[in-house]
Parts: sequence; structure tokens; C-alpha cells
Amino acid sequence: MPPLGSLFAGPWSLGPLAGAAGALRAEIVDAHLGFDADVTVPIREGRIQFNDATVEHVGPDSRMGVSRLGIYVDAPNGRSYLYQFGSAPAAGVAYEQRGALLGALVSDRGNLQLQPFVQALLAELADGHGLGVTEQARMLFDRTAIQGEVRLGDGPIAAPGVQGQLAGRAAGHNTVRLHSEAVGRGLSAEIDALSVRNAVLDAGGTRFECDEITGALTLRLFVEGGRLRLAFDIARVQLAGLRVALGAKA
Repeated sequence: MPPLGSLFAGPWSLGPLAGAAGALRAEIVDAHLGFDADVTVPIREGRIQFNDATVEHVGPDSRMGVSRLGIYVDAPNGRSYLYQFGSAPAAGVAYEQRGALLGALVSDRGNLQLQPFVQALLAELADGHGLGVTEQARMLFDRTAIQGEVRLGDGPIAAPGVQGQLAGRAAGHNTVRLHSEAVGRGLSAEIDALSVRNAVLDAGGTRFECDEITGALTLRLFVEGGRLRLAFDIARVQLAGLRVALGAKA
């Protein structure tokens, strides 16, 4: 298995995240926070607006937000960080705002623009920086189940050795279903109606070009032997206009 950073070596361009819409729902059982909780995080026009996120449990509900230190939950027993930034400011982040008086309550919980934030996160991984997950958050993720559905927008996408154009949002294509029984142990992402146009793959000196790719696939991200691993399952695929060039340069 190659080092984690090499899996994410850039450049990355994730245009479809700019139009993403959907919701993520998490169930935290016997959490380190001291209570069970149901969390709902809506995604609209490629943005997570933390004012709209809910953390429901017995007693007064908690709130999620983003500060210059990272993404947090304000719970009855204090603030806990789920993800900490290596340095501020982070790309795609609008931080929480407080009232005019010193020490006043938070008036705006902040928001994340998914495309620049995720692209910056992947760039950090490529540079060998680890995820900013606290030990407290690791314990929390081991007790957190998640599910959700996110409809990606149309637009260009580029990853190491791969590029193409997602298309067909209006017809319901490229909708991602997320599922995990415990986030700390892994996560799966399923796309039943993948639709990619003008796809290019450079692999070992061979260049594959395809006018259109449709099908269904599952991406699994999991921890095995203390290491993060990726796996793809392709249930079905159809290719239109496939061309192969041997010895082509990337």
C-alpha cells in the first residue's frame, strides 16, 4: 500500500461540489460528549451553513459551528472539536461571529464551502499532513453512525491521473449515498447512476479517453491494520467512444 500522501497527490479540481445539495445524518451513541445525539447537517448549493445544523439529544440541544481552531460542537459540558485546522484561515471557511460585546454569545455559527475546503484538505494530505482529528474526536467517531445523500452538481472533476465532466444532475445522476456504522472504522459512498463525459485516464504510460462513462460504483474508505485504505467496487459500467493510446504522456 503506498503512503497516504501519494494517494492524494494533486492536482485536484472538484467542480461538482460547488452545486452539491443534500443532507448528512449522524447518530452518536454513548458518546464521549456525555449523551446520545442525533445530528443533521444540510448541504445547499455546495455549502454547509452551521446555523442550520442540528444536534438533538435529551435536554437542551447543542450547536455545531466553525471557529478559527476548527469544526466544533458546543455541548452542555463545553466545546469539543471534531476537526482542528493546522493554521487559520482555511480555504472555503467563514468563521463564527460573536456579538459586539466582549464574550457575547455566538451570533453566527459560520459556514463551509465544500469545493475549496475539500480541495485544500486533499492538498494537505498530499503534502504529508495528517487529518486534524483530535483524540477526543477519534473516540467520538468510533461511536458515530452516519448516513446521507448528496446530489453532486454538473461540472469538471480532476484527480491524480484522471479528469472528466460530471453530467446529468437534472436526470438524477451522480447522487452519492453515504453510509457508515462507525465512522472511525470506515465509510462507504455509493453512486447508482454515475455519468461522466469526456473522461481521460493516464495509467502507466497508457492514455484512455472515453466520450461517456455510465454505471454504478461504490467507494469504500476503511482502516485496516492501523492504516487508511481505499477500495472500489464497480457493479456495472458502460463505455462510449473509448480510445486507447499506448506510450502517451500524461
